[in-house]
Amino acid sequence: MRDLLLVSHGPLAESYLASLDMIAGGHTRVKAINFDGEISKEVLGKQIEAAIDSNHQTIIVVDLPGGTPCNVCLEKYMNNSNVEVLSSLNLPMLLEIYLNLDNSNYEVTTALQEGCRNCRDLKQLVESNTTDNE
Repeated sequence: MRDLLLVSHGPLAESYLASLDMIAGGHTRVKAINFDGEISKEVLGKQIEAAIDSNHQTIIVVDLPGGTPCNVCLEKYMNNSNVEVLSSLNLPMLLEIYLNLDNSNYEVTTALQEGCRNCRDLKQLVESNTTDNE
C-alpha cells in the first residue's frame, strides 16, 4: 500500500490537495504539509515524520528541488527504500500518482514523465495544429 505526501513552501501543498479532491473525488491516503518559513527545519522534519505511516510505502512530492522542504525530506529519507522523493509538484503528476496508489507495479518515473509531458506552450501548440489542418 502506498501513501502520497505533498510538502511545499506556503499553502501550495494544501491547495493542490484541494484541487486533487475536486478532480479525483477524494483524497484518501494523501496528506499535505505547508512550510511557512516560521518553523525550524527540525519542526518541519517532525511534521513530515508524523505524516508518514512506516508500514506503507510513501511517495513524497515537494514543490522545489533544493528548497527547505526538499532538503529536509532528503536528509530524513535518502536511505529509506520505502520512501520516494520527487520534486516539481504539478497537478498532472499528482493525479497520475493518486490514481495509481493501489497499483503495486506502478513506477514513479511514469508520474515524472506525465508531469513533463503536460508542460507545453499551448498557444504554439494550437497554432501548429491550426496550420497542420489547413
